Amino acid sequence: MTMARGGYNYIYKALVADESDILGKLAYSSYKRQKIEYIQAFIAKHGKDPTDSDLTAFHDISNNASQLDVYRNQAAQLAVSFLETSFANEAKELEELYSAKANNEIRSFRPGFWSGVSQSVVGSGCFVLLVGCLVFFTWSLKQGPRQVIEHVFDVAIIDVPLAEQAVESRLPEESPPSEKGAT
Repeated sequence: MTMARGGYNYIYKALVADESDILGKLAYSSYKRQKIEYIQAFIAKHGKDPTDSDLTAFHDISNNASQLDVYRNQAAQLAVSFLETSFANEAKELEELYSAKANNEIRSFRPGFWSGVSQSVVGSGCFVLLVGCLVFFTWSLKQGPRQVIEHVFDVAIIDVPLAEQAVESRLPEESPPSEKGAT
């Protein structure tokens, strides 16, 4: 693949299989970069632009099979590097996005300060009521049901025979029929 008539180089066809060959196009760009570097070095050394005959040596070297493989390997390395960088950036963005979403979800389920305070107050009230019921139950077991009812409701429970005695003691004593009326 050397230069044809009119200085045309067929290296593009050697590197690029078709219009969708991205690696071939990257390989061709490596060839073009190397050609520009060769021309710049030639100008720096000779002080003038190279002629077509001055570029013949470059074209002979760049068109051999091993150099074409070098261009393809550079293209593959460039593509891999690009993909790794792209995936790393994408992974970082996704990590930040999902981390932010997770934090927002956690915050939305976490109760606010006053909600937490109200939960604590309700819980403490329930605890006090339970402890009070336990103390009352324990105390009532020691006292017995009669004494508990008397203390809680401030009443006196009287046995039936005692009640009858109390009723009798309150009633005025009946006097026997007087003998006044018999005379």
